[in-house]
Amino acid sequence: MTDIVIVHSKLGDATNHWYDWLRNNLQLEGYNVTLFDMADAYSKPLKAWVKAMDEQVSISKNDTYFITHGYGTLAALKYLELQDIDPIEGVFIISGFKEDATAIDDNLSVNNEKFDYENIKNKAQQFYGLCAKDDKYISYKETQRLMDILNGKCKVTSYGGHFIDEDGFSTFITLQENIQKIMAK
Repeated sequence: MTDIVIVHSKLGDATNHWYDWLRNNLQLEGYNVTLFDMADAYSKPLKAWVKAMDEQVSISKNDTYFITHGYGTLAALKYLELQDIDPIEGVFIISGFKEDATAIDDNLSVNNEKFDYENIKNKAQQFYGLCAKDDKYISYKETQRLMDILNGKCKVTSYGGHFIDEDGFSTFITLQENIQKIMAK
């Protein structure tokens, strides 16, 4: 059974947007899903996110995927960087960005945090990105830049915004279908 870890964005918690919906659907398909939840996410620094991940997430096998969104991508990448693990199968990054991104909402910045991307690339076999040109929080170019650094694949859509409730994403059927196709390979 494949393990999946979903890491939400800073714009809410595990109960917002499509996260809980995706967890339930993937569990019905037979996946073992951990839905990371950071209380008061908007006000917490990255170190608090990583500490909470240490408490909530356990990687016990290679057959593991992360699904990350927005700021949660930074937390997940830092978490993976610090783990002593063999590479997991993959990381799906929705509207993610690097710590030095400039074309993002001011409240999403990460002060003085450094990432070892060469180390991070060794923690997952594949990286997949998804972003939208009409995202008002993070420029799609920032997601593309992150995927370039990670040697990942990036799908850019014209519409979708930040893939949150206000953009019409309380469910995310296309994401579920596409990740299941990739995980089935």
